[in-house]
Amino acid sequence: MRMDVRVWSVIAVLAVAGCSGRQAASVEDAAEVANAAPAQSHVQPAEHAGPSRAATASSATTAAAGLAQSEGHFLEGERMLLSEGAVSVQKSEALLGSDKAFAQAISQFERDAAGHPEVQDLTRLYRTAATRLIGSDGTLVSFACGYSLCVGEIRSRTDEDFSAWSEAIGMDKAAPVYSLTTAPMTWGRDQRGGRFVFSVDPAANAITGP
Repeated sequence: MRMDVRVWSVIAVLAVAGCSGRQAASVEDAAEVANAAPAQSHVQPAEHAGPSRAATASSATTAAAGLAQSEGHFLEGERMLLSEGAVSVQKSEALLGSDKAFAQAISQFERDAAGHPEVQDLTRLYRTAATRLIGSDGTLVSFACGYSLCVGEIRSRTDEDFSAWSEAIGMDKAAPVYSLTTAPMTWGRDQRGGRFVFSVDPAANAITGP
């Protein structure tokens, strides 16, 4: 399996390349692999800062974010990807690059959402948007959200499908995204696509480096 991690934020785009293709047994083990392979970072202006928001998406995002802040913490699954309230490049790179860690994260997000109806509503909203923007040859294999973050995996026949989706979801007005981390991947000759983490919370739009 080949992976390349790219980070999109509302103020900058950070490309992280050259991470290891080895599979890790957990998020912690995967982080050690990421540390062993330093990556070169590039920062450039983002094309979309998302000033225009659809009323339905905005109301759902605001309600979920407010609940997260009132509880004083993020959900357990979200904390697997965060560092001091911001998406961690190191943690997201490690998690997205490990089949086991990624599956654990999806399962945890789903368990978290099971007890929070408002998170379930947010998940449906963004799942609909993510599916709508996939090309005819692509499939949303997995998807889950918390109060502030969503994670998922898309598979398609070409690298271009996932690249086009990544750009489209970052500019979609119906379901605003405030930061986006993607990991384009290849599973086989006819299995392309990638995994992603994005923020649906304007208060959690920061991305931190290693």
